[in-house]
Amino acid sequence: MKVHLVIVASLLSLTACSDQQISTAYLCNKNTVVLNVINNKNAELTFNNDIYLLNHEESASGNKYINENVLFWGKGNNAMLIIAGKKYQCTTN
Repeated sequence: MKVHLVIVASLLSLTACSDQQISTAYLCNKNTVVLNVINNKNAELTFNNDIYLLNHEESASGNKYINENVLFWGKGNNAMLIIAGKKYQCTTN
């Protein structure tokens, strides 16, 4: 019984670790942008003191997050950001 409890406790701790947020800072046309991946479905993007909640969208490559006003697509150290129709080329800081 003790072995089963240890295994269950270990699995629960691994599950909790998988929900940790991952933040990445980018430089986008001299503007600092921070993408905070909350989970597999959502991210929060900070740009010019504004915070945008984005939804993950399937992409052939890289990571794509969108909402009605923002598109963020990143792959490796590069990314593209479109906010209100203005396009920015980004690299990690």
